[in-house]
Amino acid sequence: MGTQEEVINRGLGEVRRYGVVVLLALLLLNGVVLWALHWVESNDLRTELSNYAATLPVPDITKPEQTINLPEDIIALRTQGETRVGFYETSIGDQDFLVYSDPNKHYVLMKSESGIQRETRSFAFALAGLYLGELVFLLGWWFFIRTKVREMFEAI
Repeated sequence: MGTQEEVINRGLGEVRRYGVVVLLALLLLNGVVLWALHWVESNDLRTELSNYAATLPVPDITKPEQTINLPEDIIALRTQGETRVGFYETSIGDQDFLVYSDPNKHYVLMKSESGIQRETRSFAFALAGLYLGELVFLLGWWFFIRTKVREMFEAI
């Protein structure tokens, strides 16, 4: 009877290890999905800024004031001297901005990353809820299997 109980405990230990590996794999998968969502949203914002920068007119020295049409959430600054070129991130106060600087047109376009951060945070909460549900499901499965196996071998 003692060897049979050792075999049961060893088998249940392997099932428990398998469950832990599954939980870690699900946690890693959720992290990768969250990172991919943030990456896709950032790339969409970069594409949007570069597309708007392509529509901007080249500054004309004879016309110091030119009208440009941009959405309300994009800030355009006209530069005179050398600035950083390309995409970079900056903070003004407590708000993060993605910045695109076009050296040929002498404009800097800025857009807040708060929308991306808000969407990523809400998706992270959804993934956390999903993970907790998976954790409860696997723990319930583990307790069910353990109980049934012990009942089955106690009946023998």
